[in-house]
Amino acid sequence: MSNGNGTYDIIICGAGSAGLSTAVFCARKGMKVLVLEKNAATGAFPRGETLRPDPIITELLGPDFMERISTNRTAKRRYWCPGGRKSFSLERFQASYLFHWKDLTEGLSAAAQAAGAQILFNCEVTAPVLQNQRCIGVQSADGSRFFARTVIAADGHNSVLGKFCGLDYRGLNCPIAKRICSGIETDYDGMEYFFIPSGTLAQAPDLPPAVAFIFPRGEGEAEVGLMLLMAAVPEKRRVHAAPNLQRMLIVLQGLTTSYPGFSGRLKNARTLFEGVSMIPMAGLHPRTAKIPGLVLVGDAIGLVEASGGCGIVATMKQGAWLADFLEQNEPLEWDDKTAARLNREFQRSAIFRHIRNKYRKVVPLMRLLFHKPRPVSHFERLWDLLGFLYRRT
Repeated sequence: MSNGNGTYDIIICGAGSAGLSTAVFCARKGMKVLVLEKNAATGAFPRGETLRPDPIITELLGPDFMERISTNRTAKRRYWCPGGRKSFSLERFQASYLFHWKDLTEGLSAAAQAAGAQILFNCEVTAPVLQNQRCIGVQSADGSRFFARTVIAADGHNSVLGKFCGLDYRGLNCPIAKRICSGIETDYDGMEYFFIPSGTLAQAPDLPPAVAFIFPRGEGEAEVGLMLLMAAVPEKRRVHAAPNLQRMLIVLQGLTTSYPGFSGRLKNARTLFEGVSMIPMAGLHPRTAKIPGLVLVGDAIGLVEASGGCGIVATMKQGAWLADFLEQNEPLEWDDKTAARLNREFQRSAIFRHIRNKYRKVVPLMRLLFHKPRPVSHFERLWDLLGFLYRRT
């Protein structure tokens, strides 16, 4: 499907799971694909990740890929009541994979290039190129311009192209601080979540509702972190409620030394890495194509599981859906009607409806529980009921 005139069928901005998955599916259909990545390599932020099994992973990467890169697998989850005296547990039907983010992105990068996609690193996209109110390409930080029939914004939770479309990510993003630690001491081999209502931390009484977590990576290592539950904060207050990202690391350090249950597992732990980021888990943006010719995918629209914070499988499925849409509408001429049709059909897709329904179930529950400060005893009375409700999400 190469157009033969020096431009591309598809330009994808961002070489994360959303961008590279879309590149694989589009290139396999014969489209001429260019991926632009601002960093020198994929997986620049050395974090851990989790991923639930799904056939889309095998379609992209082969039947044994996740088994090769995983450091651990677990189906177990434990959810701790504020104060750490009560909990409920559940076990998923399938065990999730725990792995290094870079291992996944390198596998996707290899698959994209094997399918014929070109990847250009150290190329930071700064703006779309518009003509007659239609996106026809992108401009990079060094002034270079790249042209394509369709531009796909996969540049994450603070998407440059998404902001150009009018998205305010301060209302979608949940700040998160993460560590990779060794020397974890616990007799539980599943993922643990410790809920922290607003007003209950002496060192940070103004902190919005949050959840601390421990994800075992095997051999005494774990990913440890703290994420703010911004979906529980009224939308008009979110912009001003979130603290400075560096403060998140300070609060996380305080939790590791004094928070009930959480600190006991970390008292002798050693920090191998720490950093801060965002997860767009406070809402789903329904319009993936606001400007004809420019399509937002993955974190750029908040396509994240509200019940767990992972969007990898969802972005893979969106990439497959988008490649099918582009192929079925060939030759594609972008205008307002085409963009409206893409938005309409995507909102009817199985993956959009799945993510939207998760938000519809989880967000009201978060707001009901955490919309205002309450004492720990309040949550202890409700925790068994909450466990029953959560299992139904």
